[in-house]
Amino acid sequence: MSALIPTTVHRTARNQASIDLANAGSGAPAIKLFTEYGGTLLAVRNLKRPCGVLNAQGRIELRQADADDLVVAGGSATYAEWVSGDGTVLGFGDVTDATGAGVFRIAGGTLLIQGGILRLSEPAVLG
Repeated sequence: MSALIPTTVHRTARNQASIDLANAGSGAPAIKLFTEYGGTLLAVRNLKRPCGVLNAQGRIELRQADADDLVVAGGSATYAEWVSGDGTVLGFGDVTDATGAGVFRIAGGTLLIQGGILRLSEPAVLG
C-alpha cells in the first residue's frame, strides 16, 4: 500500500494550524497523562503560549510552561492527550520514559508519585 507523503511546506502549514488550534481558549494548552485510555488522570503538564514551534522539517516541538506542574495522583502513565486551551483533545498517544519510543516521554520514568514534579523530556515532537 502506498501513502501520500506530505512535503515540508504542507506539513508546516498543517502543523501551524494545529498550534493555532491548541492555543484557542482561555486556559493553557496541556498534556494530560493517564494510567491508560479512559483511566485515572495522573497529571497535567501545562504548555507555553504558543504551545509549540515548528522545526526545519515542519514538525511541532511542544514547549513546556516555565512553572513546574505537580502529579495529582500516583500511578504508571501509559497514555496521554494533547489538549487545547479550551479543553478540546487534539491528539493522543503512548507515554514512555525518556529513552522510549512513546509520543510523550517523561523525564525520570513513567511511574509518577503524587505531589512530585512532572517534566516531559524535551522536545516532544509531533506531526
